[in-house]
Amino acid sequence: MNEKRSYTPAPEVPPQVMPRLVAVVEVLAGLKTVSEAARSLQLSRNHFQTILHRGVLALVQSITVKSGGRPATAPQLTALQKELKKLERENAHLKKRVDSTDRLLEVAGGLLHGRIRPTGRQRRARKSSTRSNRHEDSDPEAQRQHLLAGVEKMRRLGLSAEVAASIAGVDASTIWRWRMCASQSRLRQRPVHRSGMVIPSTAATRAEALVRRLHGLIGADAIRHSVAELSRRAAAHVKAQTLTAMEHERKASLVRVTIAQPGVLRGMDAMYGCSAEGRFYALIGADGAIPYRTSATAGASYDTSLVAQALRVDFETHGAPLVMRMDRASAHHAPQVDRLLEEYGVLLLHGPPRHPGFYGQLERQNRDHRIWFEALTSLPAAQIPSCLGEMLEAVNTLWRRRSLGWFTAAELWNARPRLLVDREAFRQEVHERELRLARILNHRGSTADLAGRLAIEQTLTRWGYLRQKMGGWC
Repeated sequence: MNEKRSYTPAPEVPPQVMPRLVAVVEVLAGLKTVSEAARSLQLSRNHFQTILHRGVLALVQSITVKSGGRPATAPQLTALQKELKKLERENAHLKKRVDSTDRLLEVAGGLLHGRIRPTGRQRRARKSSTRSNRHEDSDPEAQRQHLLAGVEKMRRLGLSAEVAASIAGVDASTIWRWRMCASQSRLRQRPVHRSGMVIPSTAATRAEALVRRLHGLIGADAIRHSVAELSRRAAAHVKAQTLTAMEHERKASLVRVTIAQPGVLRGMDAMYGCSAEGRFYALIGADGAIPYRTSATAGASYDTSLVAQALRVDFETHGAPLVMRMDRASAHHAPQVDRLLEEYGVLLLHGPPRHPGFYGQLERQNRDHRIWFEALTSLPAAQIPSCLGEMLEAVNTLWRRRSLGWFTAAELWNARPRLLVDREAFRQEVHERELRLARILNHRGSTADLAGRLAIEQTLTRWGYLRQKMGGWC
């Protein structure tokens, strides 16, 4: 391997330069002064001193110790290299735009060649006896797919949907409708089974009966061993279809309950969290018509006094509702709570025992509240009420919802109509209905609690505050 040699041989000094070299060496050695050396060479003192300084500078540059590594690039060369890279990027970008424009013109030219107007909707082709025109009239779907392919290609090249549709000679909504029809057609044509197997109807009926009687718990292997005519794959297909039908039937049998006006029904549920000083409880109230949180009261223990305090704060801040929906916690069944509800003219509505789905609206909102509760673990108990207030403000005033027409809950709550109702007449009607239902349900062996719940629901429905519709979504 050839190594780079750093040795420099002794230079050859020309005879005409030798006197100057001798004079410079003598000055550096201190044998002569600058003036004496200049006179010997018949030069001015300044000229000779300039020559001396040049020689010393070259000597210093030659004997200076250089740093390791490759020599640094000159600043001018670095600037030129950066400018070259910038120009290369701009050139590549321009070339890409030119290529895209060429492809776009090619697609547009193919669409506009003798068939489509530059703007507006497509003109219907005249009838002709030629074979080509008969083929176009007899296969409009092929022409539609050709237009769709051209529009999609123009979209990939960067054009908007409106511009691409205008070039194609149709409206943007027409392109969207064609695309939806094409996707639905592909879904309809998708085969359910790759092998194209045929399932006997009697075997499918027996397998469906097994799935229904066992509420979907049976597996495909168990179905295959119970119905000999089915393979495991066919059994899995029958089970999947049966489960889908059962789910559709379940949703169709549900009742969708809607509260017609904010302020009529209100719910309250408790959540527990952990602060830096230990566990705390929070009672959060919310309207039944819109997801507006009305109050949040925190306390160290979940007892009757906390429930009464939360209800009083809620009623004094946002007014008392007609009905208060709360679960069957022991803190909700106390004389102090009953006296408070009686004072404000509010009826208490309990759901069926061991049926949390009755309070599903509150449970769904609690799932949102847990996100804020996770951030309270490092805070002292004194800061919990202010943090709960910030949570209520955030979910009420910042969250625009599709179900509310993209309004916030606070906007709809502030725009609610005033609740003008004779509370005494309402309570009297509920009481009378409850007595009639209690006699009927007791005769059938039902509990009196069900009579009170049904009486409240029927009275709310008759007064136009509650609506029930078959067909749910959960």
